[in-house]
Amino acid sequence: MGLLTKEAEKRKLKPIVVGGSAVDFYTEGIYSSYDIDLVSNKRKIIGEILENLFNFKLRGRHWINEQIGLSVEIPDNNLAGDTDKVTVIRIKNLKVYVIGLEDLIIDRLNACAYWKSQRDCDQAKYMIKYYRNRLDFGYLERKARVEGILKTLREFCKE
Repeated sequence: MGLLTKEAEKRKLKPIVVGGSAVDFYTEGIYSSYDIDLVSNKRKIIGEILENLFNFKLRGRHWINEQIGLSVEIPDNNLAGDTDKVTVIRIKNLKVYVIGLEDLIIDRLNACAYWKSQRDCDQAKYMIKYYRNRLDFGYLERKARVEGILKTLREFCKE
């Protein structure tokens, strides 16, 4: 991801890791993911970078590199959250952008509440508990109210 981000930034793009890969990062592998989900408003350019520089092949909506056993999907153009809350991971001269923790929790709470996904419920509970001392609860409550999941958030915060 760091190498992809470096190439994308040369083209004034900032791909952001979302979904299961972001959960994998924040839970330090407890909830692992086997693909990378990104948001970028220039899907075609990200795809060209993946294909031309990293030998990925487009299959349906995923870019796949069988040699390294990795697939990348860009399920959306826009980040469902605040870009100011995005986490920047630095590894030597590389960086990776990851959706903000609060926005990821809101995403998981939505899946929990509306899709009845137990895995998403578990992930949201874990992140709320683990990061309790660093979460912006005012932001979380505002977002949860807008999304119609304030009751769910409050229940999870009690646990």
